[in-house]
Amino acid sequence: MNAVLAGVDVGGTRIKIGLADDSGCLLSSRVLETHDCGDAEGFLSIVAEEIMKEANAANVVIRGVGVGCPGRIDFASGKVVWLKTKLEFLEGVPLSDNLRERLGCPVTCDNDVNAILAGEMKFGRGRGYQDVVALTIGTGIGGALVIGGKMVRGRNWATGHFGYLSLDPCGPRHVSGNTGIVEEHASQSGILRQLRVAIEAGEKSTLSELFQASEEPGLREVFIAAQQGDSLARRLADRMMSELGVLVSNLIYALDPELVLVGGGLISHRPEVLDAIRYEVRDRIAYLPANGTELEPMALGDVAGVLGGVALAIDTIGKRDEVCVTGV
Repeated sequence: MNAVLAGVDVGGTRIKIGLADDSGCLLSSRVLETHDCGDAEGFLSIVAEEIMKEANAANVVIRGVGVGCPGRIDFASGKVVWLKTKLEFLEGVPLSDNLRERLGCPVTCDNDVNAILAGEMKFGRGRGYQDVVALTIGTGIGGALVIGGKMVRGRNWATGHFGYLSLDPCGPRHVSGNTGIVEEHASQSGILRQLRVAIEAGEKSTLSELFQASEEPGLREVFIAAQQGDSLARRLADRMMSELGVLVSNLIYALDPELVLVGGGLISHRPEVLDAIRYEVRDRIAYLPANGTELEPMALGDVAGVLGGVALAIDTIGKRDEVCVTGV
Protein backbone atom coordinates (compact mmCIF):
# COMPACT_ATOMS: atom_id res chain seq x y z
CA MET A 1 0.00 0.00 0.00
CA ASN A 2 1.41 3.39 -1.00
CA ALA A 3 2.32 5.94 1.67
CA VAL A 4 1.66 9.59 0.83
CA LEU A 5 1.65 13.04 2.44
CA ALA A 6 -1.32 15.24 3.34
CA GLY A 7 -1.36 19.02 3.06
CA VAL A 8 -3.90 21.28 4.80
CA ASP A 9 -4.42 24.91 3.77
CA VAL A 10 -6.45 26.71 6.46
CA GLY A 11 -8.27 29.86 5.34
CA GLY A 12 -10.80 32.20 6.84
CA THR A 13 -13.60 30.92 4.59
CA ARG A 14 -12.28 27.62 3.22
CA ILE A 15 -10.02 24.76 4.22
CA LYS A 16 -8.30 22.84 1.44
CA ILE A 17 -7.04 19.31 2.06
CA GLY A 18 -5.04 17.26 -0.41
CA LEU A 19 -2.87 14.17 -0.75
CA ALA A 20 0.34 14.12 -2.77
CA ASP A 21 3.46 12.06 -3.29
CA ASP A 22 7.02 13.15 -2.59
CA SER A 23 7.34 14.78 -6.03
CA GLY A 24 4.39 17.09 -5.37
CA CYS A 25 2.01 15.23 -7.66
CA LEU A 26 -1.44 15.93 -6.24
CA LEU A 27 -3.46 12.73 -5.92
CA SER A 28 -6.70 14.15 -4.52
CA SER A 29 -8.10 17.26 -2.88
CA ARG A 30 -11.17 18.49 -1.04
CA VAL A 31 -12.48 21.92 -0.07
CA LEU A 32 -14.35 22.46 3.20
CA GLU A 33 -16.24 25.49 4.44
CA THR A 34 -14.59 26.97 7.52
CA HIS A 35 -17.92 27.99 9.06
CA ASP A 36 -18.83 24.29 9.32
CA CYS A 37 -16.16 23.85 12.01
CA GLY A 38 -17.71 26.10 14.67
CA ASP A 39 -15.00 25.72 17.31
CA ALA A 40 -11.54 24.23 17.83
CA GLU A 41 -12.82 20.73 18.57
CA GLY A 42 -15.03 20.77 15.50
CA PHE A 43 -12.14 22.02 13.37
CA LEU A 44 -9.77 19.29 14.56
CA SER A 45 -12.34 16.53 14.15
CA ILE A 46 -13.42 17.61 10.67
CA VAL A 47 -9.87 18.01 9.36
CA ALA A 48 -8.76 14.63 10.74
CA GLU A 49 -11.88 12.90 9.40
CA GLU A 50 -11.48 14.41 5.94
CA ILE A 51 -7.84 13.35 5.74
CA MET A 52 -8.84 9.80 6.64
CA LYS A 53 -11.68 9.84 4.10
CA GLU A 54 -9.27 10.87 1.36
CA ALA A 55 -6.79 8.18 2.41
CA ASN A 56 -9.50 5.51 2.42
CA ALA A 57 -10.83 6.59 -0.97
CA ALA A 58 -7.34 6.50 -2.50
CA ASN A 59 -6.39 3.26 -0.69
CA VAL A 60 -3.22 4.82 0.73
CA VAL A 61 -1.68 5.44 4.15
CA ILE A 62 -0.63 8.84 5.44
CA ARG A 63 2.97 9.11 6.61
CA GLY A 64 2.98 12.82 7.43
CA VAL A 65 0.78 15.91 7.45
CA GLY A 66 1.65 19.58 7.01
CA VAL A 67 -0.73 22.38 7.97
CA GLY A 68 -0.54 26.02 6.90
CA CYS A 69 -2.57 28.30 9.19
CA PRO A 70 -2.92 32.12 9.36
CA GLY A 71 -1.42 34.02 12.26
CA ARG A 72 1.67 33.61 14.40
CA ILE A 73 2.43 29.91 14.67
CA ASP A 74 5.00 28.46 17.06
CA PHE A 75 6.69 26.21 14.53
CA ALA A 76 8.56 24.25 17.20
CA SER A 77 5.38 23.13 18.95
CA GLY A 78 2.75 23.63 16.27
CA LYS A 79 0.73 25.90 18.55
CA VAL A 80 -1.32 28.86 17.27
CA VAL A 81 0.08 31.84 19.20
CA TRP A 82 -1.93 34.73 17.71
CA LEU A 83 -4.85 34.67 15.31
CA LYS A 84 -7.44 37.46 14.92
CA THR A 85 -9.78 36.33 12.14
CA LYS A 86 -12.85 34.17 11.72
CA LEU A 87 -10.64 31.37 13.08
CA GLU A 88 -9.91 33.12 16.36
CA PHE A 89 -11.11 30.02 18.22
CA LEU A 90 -7.82 28.33 17.21
CA GLU A 91 -5.71 30.81 19.17
CA GLY A 92 -3.80 28.92 21.85
CA VAL A 93 -4.56 25.51 20.32
CA PRO A 94 -1.61 23.11 19.77
CA LEU A 95 -2.68 22.02 16.28
CA SER A 96 0.21 19.65 15.64
CA ASP A 97 -0.23 17.66 18.87
CA ASN A 98 -4.01 17.42 18.52
CA LEU A 99 -3.93 16.23 14.92
CA ARG A 100 -1.04 13.87 15.64
CA GLU A 101 -3.14 12.19 18.34
CA ARG A 102 -6.02 11.77 15.92
CA LEU A 103 -4.00 10.60 12.92
CA GLY A 104 -1.07 8.73 14.47
CA CYS A 105 1.58 10.27 12.23
CA PRO A 106 3.92 13.30 12.31
CA VAL A 107 2.08 16.61 11.91
CA THR A 108 3.78 19.96 11.30
CA CYS A 109 2.02 23.33 11.54
CA ASP A 110 3.37 26.63 10.24
CA ASN A 111 2.14 30.04 9.16
CA ASP A 112 0.15 29.76 5.94
CA VAL A 113 2.49 31.89 3.81
CA ASN A 114 5.54 30.09 5.20
CA ALA A 115 3.87 26.89 3.99
CA ILE A 116 3.17 28.39 0.56
CA LEU A 117 6.80 29.46 0.21
CA ALA A 118 7.97 26.01 1.35
CA GLY A 119 5.89 24.55 -1.48
CA GLU A 120 7.27 27.01 -4.01
CA MET A 121 10.84 26.22 -2.89
CA LYS A 122 10.34 22.46 -3.24
CA PHE A 123 7.92 22.15 -6.17
CA GLY A 124 7.48 25.58 -7.75
CA ARG A 125 9.17 28.79 -8.83
CA GLY A 126 11.60 28.91 -5.91
CA ARG A 127 13.53 25.77 -6.82
CA GLY A 128 17.24 26.45 -7.13
CA TYR A 129 17.16 29.75 -5.20
CA GLN A 130 18.61 30.43 -1.75
CA ASP A 131 17.31 33.91 -0.82
CA VAL A 132 13.61 34.42 -1.54
CA VAL A 133 10.90 36.82 -0.38
CA ALA A 134 7.26 35.79 -0.84
CA LEU A 135 4.17 38.01 -0.88
CA THR A 136 0.57 36.89 -1.13
CA ILE A 137 -2.07 39.45 -2.05
CA GLY A 138 -5.65 38.71 -1.16
CA THR A 139 -7.97 39.62 1.69
CA GLY A 140 -4.80 40.70 3.47
CA ILE A 141 -1.12 40.74 2.55
CA GLY A 142 1.00 37.87 3.79
CA GLY A 143 4.69 37.22 3.49
CA ALA A 144 7.47 34.75 4.10
CA LEU A 145 11.25 34.74 3.88
CA VAL A 146 13.93 32.20 3.01
CA ILE A 147 17.57 33.16 3.56
CA GLY A 148 20.43 30.81 2.76
CA GLY A 149 17.91 28.14 1.82
CA LYS A 150 16.26 28.17 5.25
CA MET A 151 12.89 29.57 6.31
CA VAL A 152 13.23 32.56 8.64
CA ARG A 153 10.50 32.58 11.27
CA GLY A 154 11.84 34.94 13.93
CA ARG A 155 12.11 34.80 17.69
CA ASN A 156 8.37 35.44 18.11
CA TRP A 157 7.31 33.58 14.95
CA ALA A 158 6.42 36.89 13.32
CA THR A 159 8.80 37.17 10.35
CA GLY A 160 6.99 37.82 7.09
CA HIS A 161 4.07 39.94 8.26
CA PHE A 162 4.96 42.45 5.57
CA GLY A 163 1.37 43.64 5.20
CA TYR A 164 1.65 45.13 8.71
CA LEU A 165 4.51 47.43 7.72
CA SER A 166 3.55 51.10 7.88
CA LEU A 167 3.53 53.34 4.83
CA ASP A 168 1.58 56.11 6.59
CA PRO A 169 2.31 56.65 10.31
CA CYS A 170 -0.75 58.94 10.52
CA GLY A 171 -3.09 56.37 8.99
CA PRO A 172 -5.78 54.35 10.78
CA ARG A 173 -4.74 51.94 13.53
CA HIS A 174 -4.90 48.24 12.71
CA VAL A 175 -5.58 45.30 15.06
CA SER A 176 -1.84 44.53 14.79
CA GLY A 177 -1.20 47.81 16.64
CA ASN A 178 0.53 49.56 13.73
CA THR A 179 -0.92 52.53 11.83
CA GLY A 180 -1.23 53.16 8.10
CA ILE A 181 -0.21 49.64 7.22
CA VAL A 182 0.22 48.41 3.63
CA GLU A 183 -2.89 46.23 3.93
CA GLU A 184 -5.04 49.34 4.33
CA HIS A 185 -4.44 50.33 0.71
CA ALA A 186 -3.08 47.29 -1.08
CA SER A 187 -5.26 44.32 -0.07
CA GLN A 188 -8.85 43.39 -0.81
CA SER A 189 -10.04 44.32 2.67
CA GLY A 190 -8.29 47.69 2.48
CA ILE A 191 -9.54 48.46 -1.03
CA LEU A 192 -13.12 47.60 -0.05
CA ARG A 193 -12.93 49.80 3.04
CA GLN A 194 -11.73 52.76 0.96
CA LEU A 195 -14.28 52.06 -1.75
CA ARG A 196 -17.15 52.00 0.73
CA VAL A 197 -16.00 55.21 2.44
CA ALA A 198 -15.67 57.02 -0.91
CA ILE A 199 -19.12 55.91 -2.13
CA GLU A 200 -20.73 56.89 1.19
CA ALA A 201 -19.06 60.31 0.81
CA GLY A 202 -20.82 60.74 -2.56
CA GLU A 203 -18.27 59.56 -5.12
CA LYS A 204 -19.75 57.82 -8.13
CA SER A 205 -18.77 54.29 -9.10
CA THR A 206 -20.33 51.43 -11.03
CA LEU A 207 -19.35 49.24 -8.09
CA SER A 208 -21.90 50.97 -5.84
CA GLU A 209 -24.55 48.72 -7.40
CA LEU A 210 -22.90 45.69 -5.78
CA PHE A 211 -23.00 47.29 -2.34
CA GLN A 212 -26.66 48.19 -2.88
CA ALA A 213 -27.33 44.53 -3.65
CA SER A 214 -25.57 43.56 -0.39
CA GLU A 215 -22.66 42.10 -2.34
CA GLU A 216 -18.98 42.95 -1.97
CA PRO A 217 -16.78 43.34 -5.03
CA GLY A 218 -13.44 41.56 -5.06
CA LEU A 219 -10.14 42.84 -6.39
CA ARG A 220 -10.96 41.42 -9.82
CA GLU A 221 -14.17 43.47 -10.01
CA VAL A 222 -12.30 46.60 -8.93
CA PHE A 223 -9.69 46.14 -11.67
CA ILE A 224 -12.33 45.36 -14.30
CA ALA A 225 -14.20 48.54 -13.37
CA ALA A 226 -10.94 50.51 -13.54
CA GLN A 227 -10.26 49.12 -17.00
CA GLN A 228 -13.75 50.16 -18.07
CA GLY A 229 -13.21 53.77 -17.05
CA ASP A 230 -14.51 53.90 -13.47
CA SER A 231 -12.47 56.78 -12.04
CA LEU A 232 -12.78 55.73 -8.38
CA ALA A 233 -11.80 52.15 -9.14
CA ARG A 234 -8.91 53.42 -11.26
CA ARG A 235 -7.59 55.59 -8.44
CA LEU A 236 -7.75 52.76 -5.93
CA ALA A 237 -6.19 50.26 -8.33
CA ASP A 238 -3.35 52.65 -9.18
CA ARG A 239 -2.68 53.35 -5.52
CA MET A 240 -2.68 49.64 -4.75
CA MET A 241 -0.09 48.87 -7.42
CA SER A 242 2.04 51.83 -6.38
CA GLU A 243 2.05 50.84 -2.70
CA LEU A 244 2.86 47.24 -3.56
CA GLY A 245 5.77 48.56 -5.59
CA VAL A 246 6.93 50.59 -2.60
CA LEU A 247 6.62 47.54 -0.35
CA VAL A 248 8.61 45.31 -2.71
CA SER A 249 11.27 48.00 -3.13
CA ASN A 250 11.64 48.36 0.63
CA LEU A 251 11.97 44.59 1.03
CA ILE A 252 14.63 44.46 -1.69
CA TYR A 253 16.62 47.24 0.00
CA ALA A 254 16.30 45.52 3.39
CA LEU A 255 16.99 41.93 2.31
CA ASP A 256 18.67 41.99 -1.14
CA PRO A 257 17.04 38.69 -2.21
CA GLU A 258 17.62 36.77 -5.43
CA LEU A 259 13.90 36.42 -6.02
CA VAL A 260 10.62 38.02 -4.95
CA LEU A 261 7.61 35.77 -5.52
CA VAL A 262 4.13 37.32 -5.64
CA GLY A 263 0.96 35.23 -5.41
CA GLY A 264 -2.79 35.54 -5.07
CA GLY A 265 -5.79 35.33 -7.36
CA LEU A 266 -5.35 38.87 -8.68
CA ILE A 267 -1.79 38.14 -9.83
CA SER A 268 -2.88 34.88 -11.46
CA HIS A 269 -5.71 36.45 -13.44
CA ARG A 270 -4.31 39.91 -14.18
CA PRO A 271 -0.57 39.64 -14.99
CA GLU A 272 -0.49 43.36 -15.82
CA VAL A 273 -0.66 44.03 -12.07
CA LEU A 274 2.73 42.39 -11.60
CA ASP A 275 4.06 44.33 -14.60
CA ALA A 276 2.97 47.58 -12.91
CA ILE A 277 4.69 46.55 -9.67
CA ARG A 278 7.87 45.74 -11.64
CA TYR A 279 7.76 49.20 -13.24
CA GLU A 280 7.39 50.88 -9.85
CA VAL A 281 10.24 48.83 -8.40
CA ARG A 282 12.58 49.61 -11.30
CA ASP A 283 12.13 53.32 -10.61
CA ARG A 284 12.90 52.91 -6.92
CA ILE A 285 15.95 50.64 -6.85
CA ALA A 286 18.30 52.38 -9.28
CA TYR A 287 20.90 52.02 -6.52
CA LEU A 288 21.04 48.27 -7.24
CA PRO A 289 22.11 46.40 -10.40
CA ALA A 290 19.46 46.14 -13.10
CA ASN A 291 17.54 42.87 -12.66
CA GLY A 292 19.59 42.14 -9.55
CA THR A 293 16.42 40.75 -7.98
CA GLU A 294 13.93 38.77 -10.02
CA LEU A 295 10.23 39.54 -9.49
CA GLU A 296 8.04 36.63 -10.57
CA PRO A 297 4.57 35.16 -10.00
CA MET A 298 4.18 32.07 -7.86
CA ALA A 299 3.79 28.87 -9.85
CA LEU A 300 1.54 26.57 -7.79
CA GLY A 301 -1.74 28.48 -8.10
CA ASP A 302 -4.79 27.36 -6.14
CA VAL A 303 -3.01 24.31 -4.67
CA ALA A 304 -0.05 26.31 -3.33
CA GLY A 305 -1.18 25.98 0.28
CA VAL A 306 -1.87 22.25 0.03
CA LEU A 307 1.47 21.51 -1.64
CA GLY A 308 3.09 23.80 0.90
CA GLY A 309 1.73 21.58 3.64
CA VAL A 310 3.08 18.56 1.79
CA ALA A 311 6.51 20.23 1.58
CA LEU A 312 6.45 20.89 5.34
CA ALA A 313 5.55 17.26 6.01
CA ILE A 314 8.39 15.99 3.79
CA ASP A 315 10.92 18.25 5.50
CA THR A 316 9.75 17.22 8.96
CA ILE A 317 9.90 13.52 8.20
CA GLY A 318 13.34 13.94 6.66
CA LYS A 319 14.66 15.73 9.74
CA ARG A 320 13.17 13.25 12.16
CA ASP A 321 14.18 10.28 10.02
CA GLU A 322 10.95 8.54 10.90
CA VAL A 323 8.05 7.16 8.94
CA CYS A 324 4.82 6.72 10.86
CA VAL A 325 1.73 5.58 9.03
CA THR A 326 -1.96 5.85 9.61
CA GLY A 327 -3.87 2.67 8.92
CA VAL A 328 -6.71 2.69 6.46
